Amino acid sequence: MMQAQLLFQTRLPMRHSYSLLLLLLFWCSCSIPAAVAQQYSWQAPVPAPTHNGYHNILLTPEITGQLQQDLADIRLYDKAGKEVPYLLRTEEPVQYRKLFQPYKIVSYTHRTDCCSELVIANPEQRKINNISLLIRNADVQKQVALSGSDNQHDWYVLKAKDMLYAIENTQGTTEVKLLNFPLNDYKYLRLVLNDSSSAPLNIVNAGYYDTHPESGKYTLLPQQSFSRTDSAATKKTYLRLQFPQPVYPERLEFEINSPALYYRPARILTEAESSTFRRRGLFRKQKRRLQQSASFLPFTLSSNTPAVLELPRRQAEELVIEIDNADNPPLDVATVKVYQLNRYLVANLEARKQYTLKFGDEAAASPAYELQHFKANIPTALPALEPGKATALPTAAKPAKTPASKILIWVALAVVLAGLGLMTVRLLNEMKKT
Repeated sequence: MMQAQLLFQTRLPMRHSYSLLLLLLFWCSCSIPAAVAQQYSWQAPVPAPTHNGYHNILLTPEITGQLQQDLADIRLYDKAGKEVPYLLRTEEPVQYRKLFQPYKIVSYTHRTDCCSELVIANPEQRKINNISLLIRNADVQKQVALSGSDNQHDWYVLKAKDMLYAIENTQGTTEVKLLNFPLNDYKYLRLVLNDSSSAPLNIVNAGYYDTHPESGKYTLLPQQSFSRTDSAATKKTYLRLQFPQPVYPERLEFEINSPALYYRPARILTEAESSTFRRRGLFRKQKRRLQQSASFLPFTLSSNTPAVLELPRRQAEELVIEIDNADNPPLDVATVKVYQLNRYLVANLEARKQYTLKFGDEAAASPAYELQHFKANIPTALPALEPGKATALPTAAKPAKTPASKILIWVALAVVLAGLGLMTVRLLNEMKKT
């Protein structure tokens, strides 16, 4: 009986202590979310699509300049305020596409129990060392011989013997077979296939694969100002590019008028170096502080190559370029065009419906949409929509960044710790009494 009474007496204060702790935790959970809730600072309208389906929504420089580097802090909403899932897609700076270029088939003849003869024309006398044959699927091996001619009368051997192996394509009814041979520029090529042990091959076409480099799509960044300073003392030229807002420059194109021949080492200055030059009076003092400048990057301007420079993606509000003239006259640089690589939100939109982009929150994390598991199912060639002008959200208060909100969080944590300490002291006191 005494043990039961003692157990009841010790549990009672513990129950009150736990109740106090739960109340403290509840108060803390109600206070902290208000300080860390997402607060987007900007919005931009998206034009209503004309038809249902997936669309590319272009992220303009005005939008990307207000985003985190990984573009985590942007969301798409419909008119009802419902969040719309999306994929992020970025243009490749350079893409290499292989295109099948057919040759003209002059003739394709068969001799029973002997062979087949394929003659193709190379009228431009292009230097070639391979032929790709588009053949209907066949489980067979063929011995082949290749010769070349400029008049279809006198033939000269290029390859006396080679093999075309069994062709099996489970995804289609035709397959491309590559035949390599010595480099030549004959006007005509004759391929003889041995058919003595099997029926002829069904050759649909003959040609070659040509690789074409294609540049990705870029958007020109608006510039607030462009200035040039030639320093006789340092024998250097300084180009200063300022932007009306933070941007992500990824490509520079220089327009150089003279001289006709030049070879100049150059570099993009760091933010610290740019500030030093401003203090020395080389440039006028900037009204607002740089958020981030492209880091030190050496390169060369040469008349033998395109005056184009690819930059690592970093946010900047200005770029300062230093050109080393040595003992040469300064370059006459007319202007420098700055571009960013196109990036898109890919989303499934409904025709004639209104959508809005909201963005600009340093505390936001990347969304987790299941759409990312279906990238391969969404076509790459999609209609594009360009958002309208971005406007500041009037309700975009930033409680997470205010000192009062930080103090509130610390006070809540302090109260919880004090509650835990009080509970511990009370438990110890109860144990001493027993």
